[in-house]
Parts: sequence; structure tokens; C-alpha cells
Amino acid sequence: MFFIDSKDYRFAMTFYKFEDITSEHQFLGGKAYALGLMSNAHFPVPLGAVCSSMPESISEWDEIFKWWESVGSPKLAIRSSAQGEDSGDQSFAGQNSTFLNIDEVGKIKISILKCFESFNKKSSSLYREHFLKEKSSQVKMNVVLQEMVDPLYSGVFFSTDPRQINSSWVCEAIEGYGEDLVSGKKTPYHFTKDNQSSCTLFNIQDVIDTGIAVQKYFGHEIDMEWAIDKNHSFKVLQARPITALSGKTQEKKLIQQEIERLKTSHPADTLWDGQTFAEWSGPPTELTFSLWQKAFSKGHAFSKSLQNLGYLGIDQELTNETHSLLEKILGRGYVNISLMAPLYFGSIPYKMEQFPKPHLKFDYHRMTLSNFIQTPFTIWKMIKIGWKLSTERREILNDCKAKLIKMNPNLVSDNYSHKSFEELIELLKSKTHLFSSETLVAPLMLIVLVESTNQSLRSLLKGLLSPDEIESKLKLWMAHGIHTASMKMNEDYQEASFDESKRPAFYQHYGHRGPGELELSHLRWSELGDKIFYDLKNKKSSKHEDFDVSTDILALKSYKKLAILKEWELLKDMLELREAWKMALLRPYFEIRQLVLKISEKKNLHDLIFWFSLDEILENSFNQDLAIKRLEEAKVLKSISLPSIVSLFELKNIYENNGKSTFEKNQSIQGTPISSGIAFGEVRVVSDPDLVNTDDWPQNVVLVAESTDPGWTGLFLKSSAIIVEKGGVLSHCAIVAREMNLPAVSEVKQCHLRYKDGDQIWVDGNNGRISTFHES
Repeated sequence: MFFIDSKDYRFAMTFYKFEDITSEHQFLGGKAYALGLMSNAHFPVPLGAVCSSMPESISEWDEIFKWWESVGSPKLAIRSSAQGEDSGDQSFAGQNSTFLNIDEVGKIKISILKCFESFNKKSSSLYREHFLKEKSSQVKMNVVLQEMVDPLYSGVFFSTDPRQINSSWVCEAIEGYGEDLVSGKKTPYHFTKDNQSSCTLFNIQDVIDTGIAVQKYFGHEIDMEWAIDKNHSFKVLQARPITALSGKTQEKKLIQQEIERLKTSHPADTLWDGQTFAEWSGPPTELTFSLWQKAFSKGHAFSKSLQNLGYLGIDQELTNETHSLLEKILGRGYVNISLMAPLYFGSIPYKMEQFPKPHLKFDYHRMTLSNFIQTPFTIWKMIKIGWKLSTERREILNDCKAKLIKMNPNLVSDNYSHKSFEELIELLKSKTHLFSSETLVAPLMLIVLVESTNQSLRSLLKGLLSPDEIESKLKLWMAHGIHTASMKMNEDYQEASFDESKRPAFYQHYGHRGPGELELSHLRWSELGDKIFYDLKNKKSSKHEDFDVSTDILALKSYKKLAILKEWELLKDMLELREAWKMALLRPYFEIRQLVLKISEKKNLHDLIFWFSLDEILENSFNQDLAIKRLEEAKVLKSISLPSIVSLFELKNIYENNGKSTFEKNQSIQGTPISSGIAFGEVRVVSDPDLVNTDDWPQNVVLVAESTDPGWTGLFLKSSAIIVEKGGVLSHCAIVAREMNLPAVSEVKQCHLRYKDGDQIWVDGNNGRISTFHES
């Protein structure tokens, strides 16, 4: 790709007519370059021209207006054509502005200026920074002026099916302007080689012949935008590479390889749980995964947390491939829960059942003489641990609090610049060992305790309330009775958004946090700078303080109310301490990131460092081809959606469905309510918070994402409701949503693919229902 540093000086504008563009003009951007080449190859492209930079002098503007008048002053489409846009790598879809039906000199000038100005929009800048990294400042902007077509029909022609469902070309068409097809406002007619004879609206053969000719001209598969005007003349509006095509082929191959690997290395009834790492939105990097993998192996944090609670823990090397409970399933982090049963009480004749939720079930096929003999000891151990957890949880909780107090509350100021490579490696080795072996012990104990105490509380409420009433009551108590570190962070974030003088203190306390913070490769707030703060028109109230949970519990008409109150107070303290521990442990986690970046700097690896495993880095073994392969595979696997609990049987079905779950876009979708309330709003789907520009968001936004974490604070504060695929009632997303009084629904399968920006929906956080709004 051709780059020129636009910061150094201002280019004089050159005005290129389409017929002036040759193979030497790639710097005009993908859109302008393709249109110019096709025009010179005598394809039916509407006439047009390109401004190579912002016009400033009178003579530059006059050149544009004289050209427009010389071609008959037609209505114009004015669009961006940045370097790299509509290329085989990035589409820059929607990042820069487009203006249609421009028919006056004044409007032409305003549209060109706004098109160039859109290059500096927050979302466009973040997009370039994300995808082009250090080259982002070198991208040059151009603007295309093209004659508008007043269409009877518009559409897109794919020279091959990008989904690889059909073996031939695909054509979609609608009546009127093509923007309604791209935005999804209209459902298109769909044609392939198999049903092309059914097209009676227009001469589809013109589309096919031209599309195939354009594909042959460029020498690669293309998608071509086209229109048929009211004189029934066929026009080519744009053509670009099908960027996703190679990924689909690779996706099929990777899924097949992964299923075969799991079939040969795991029993047929293996179950995996992805809830523990639901905050990993997409496949984690190799470094991130390998660090957490150590924590779930013999002698490390998870095993120690179980042993501290009285269980056996991982007292011998696990027999699976990774020797860790944490495994990769289609690139994502899942805990092998089928291996967990022996870690609690030893070898017992039980197997893990998936439905209605994962639980142990007696399996006589697994009964052996050895575990028969051990049964009395196993039963005694179960009783002993049950008694310990029922009588000593407060002491365990206090011990976790004491350990938290000993944690260093400040970020390390040393930027490691003076350290040699060898010293950095030794530091990384010691810090990662401490993190995976000691730091995570208390937080993982709290996760186990929260789950057991939650179940205990539910058992006490059973019989007093119906299952639905229990869910509603627990959500009400958690909404009004829990005050977490994340809640304080949200309040401080709002203050810092309104008052710039409070931002240094915010960075000091929370600079180690950020969106997607469990992923080491993601930037933290201290690294992102003031772009993390949004223009908040109003402060969000965190809670209604007129409700007291203790009073509500004591009002229950049951002799168990004191026991219920005791369990609630334990659960409340555990959840608040869990959030405090997360705030604390992310400090040494950020230090690990800083160390890794400094090592990367020594090796000139940039962000590729995150695609090496921890052991590879510590052993100074940097196979860049392998790291790039992992990165490319992760990109391909990112689009695959998996359930929270997955079995080997289900994975075979996923393969048969090519990694996609089929769904109908029904008017009403049922999920799991995690924060009460009802809200109506307009959808904004977010996959990467760093790339979001909330300046253009409407007032009532429904935030839709695969998963979130407390680092999404700024987006929560700009939203009226939340929908996520992953995260339960006790998740960070649920807790923050309740603290902000935001209706939230979880476990909505593929919500980030199901909904699109602009959809208008009702979110019922009381019942977990999402309803699509249709204007009558």
C-alpha cells in the first residue's frame, strides 16, 4: 500500500478525471482507482473525477466547478476514497462520509469539505489506528465526485458466493437506491445461477456478463455495485475485492481440523464451560491464553484455591493435551468441566451431565473396585467440606480481605527502559509466576464461594417463592444492596468526563483498566488517554437508595428469614470483595503487559509479541511465522459463535453448520434477564469499544455486544439498555448494569450478529424479552 505522511506538508490538489487514472494512481484509494481503471477499460461507469486533497485556492475550486458544468451539471455522489479503503484488507465501511444527489455549487463545496473533514472523525481515526497501527498517520484522503444514477433497480453482484453456500455467482437487487440494500432497510431479491431465469424485473444477463468481465479484468473475485437507470441503461457504480472469501475457506478447514483434534484427544461425553472467561470477546491471544492456562494447571492458583477450601485440587498432572483445565475450543477459552469432578473429592463414579445445567450424575459404568473401597472416605470428605463451607465462609472471606490489603495499590512507575533484555525476561518470569500461582488464588476462591453461596441462598428461598419470584427477588436485592469498586469507578468516570481537572486522579486509580481488560493485547485507559471520555449530557444515577434489602428479607413470613439474611450478607460481601479483587489484580496484570511491550520493543515485534506463548517468550523462541499463523487463524475463528456450555457432540453440529448458528429474526427474542427495567431504543452493535464514536449516537441507545466488562463504563453511561450473549446474573456486566439502573438481557444467542445498527427494539429486563419495533 502506498503511504505519504500527510503531517509533513499540505499537498496541492490535483484534479483527476476518471479517464486520467492509470495503474500508477493507486494512491488515489481503492474506490477512485478501481473506477478510473474500469472507465478506461470501457465498462459502463458513470463519469466522475477525484480531488487528491482538500481544495483551498479559488483556482482549485474553479477547476472542480468548471468540470461539473462541462459535463452538464448532473447530480453528484460525493464520497471518500482513502488509501486502503475498499481494498483487499480493509473496507473502511461507513468510516468516512458520503453525500448523494448534490446539485448546486454551494452544496458541492460543503459536501467536499465535510467529506475531507470526516477523515478526522473519532471513529475514522480509531479505525485507522486499530488496523494500520503505526501507518495510520500516513494515510492520505481523496474525494470522488461521480454522476448520480436515478435507478429503477440497484444491487450487488458477487463473482463468487462470499458465504461459499453456492458454487456460482450471487446477485442481490432492490427497487430504487442501493443504500437501502446496504443498510438493510429493504429485503433484496436474491439470484444465483440456479434461479436466474426467475428474474423478470430486469435483464439480469447484463449484470452477470459485466460482473464476470470485471472479475476477469482485475484478476480476482469481486463484489460489484450496479444500477439500472430509468432509461434501462446498466451502470457499474463500484467494484472491490471480496475480502472475506479466503477467510471462509480457511474457516471450514480450521473447524474440521479442530473437531478432528478434539475427537481424537477427548472422550465423546466431554463438556466445556466458557462462562469463566466470558469477558474474552473472541479468541484470546496466545500470550493471554497461556498465562491463564498456567493458573488452571497443577500446583497453580486454581488448584490452590480448591485446596484452601478443603478440596483435593490438581494433585497430579492432568492427562489432557494442555495439562490444564483451560483449553482452546475453536480458538476460545473453555474450562474442561468433565475433568473437574475428581478435583473435588477424588475418583468417584459420577459423570458430568449438561442439562438443565451442568451437574454430577451417578454412573454405574464408572464404578470400580477401587472407588467402591474409597466410597466411605469420599462420603466423609464430602460431609467435612460441606461443614467447612457452611461454618467457615466468613473466616475464609476475612482471609481474602486480609490478602487484598497486602496488595500494592499503586501502579509501578518504572517503565523498564533501563533494563536489558535478559533482565526483562527474568522480571516477566517472576511476575507471571506470582500472578498465576499466588495472586489469583483468593479471587478464584471467591468465584467458588459465590457460586456455592448463591445456590445456598436459592435453596433457602425455594418453597417460599416460585422460581421466577426467586430470580426477581435476587435481582432486586443485588440492584439495591451491592456497592462495588466498579460502582465507585463509574462515578469517578462521570466526574472526570465532566471535569478535566479530575482526570489525572482517575488515571492514577483506574489507568490499569480498560475495555477487554482480560486480554493483554488491549490498550488500557492510561494508554488510550482522553479519548476514553465521552461527552455525557447528564450524569446517570447509580441507585435508588430508598430500598433496604435487610428490611425486605426480615419482612418475609418465614422462620428461615434470619438464615436467608445471613446468606445474603455473605453473598453481598463476596460479590463486593470479588470486584475489589479484580480491581487489584489487574494492576500486576497491567505491569505484565508493560513488560511484554518493552520486550517486544527490544525484538522489534510490535503487537505480534502477543501471539507468542509465555514459555516461548521466556525461552527467547520467536518463530514469527508461527505467530502470524496464530493471528490469522484467530481472525478467521472470531466469527464463530459458541454456547456457554459446549459438548463434543454439539461441536460436530457446529462443524456441519459451518460454525454458524442459524436463526430467524423474530419479532420477539427470549434471553435471561440480568438487570430489571424496560427501555426502548436504537441498537448500536459494538465489537471493539476503542473504535466507537458515540458523538453520533442517538439519545436512547441499546448497546449490543457479545460480552462486556467494567472497562466499557463510558459506553454503559451513554446507553439506555444492554444486550449481551455471555454473562449471567452475577457477571460484571449484570452488576454494573444494575448499579446504573440499566435494563439488561443476557444469553441472547448471536445478538451481535442478529441485530444491526439502527434497529429499534424494546428491552424488557424484567422478563428477558427483546421485541423488535415495526412502524405501522
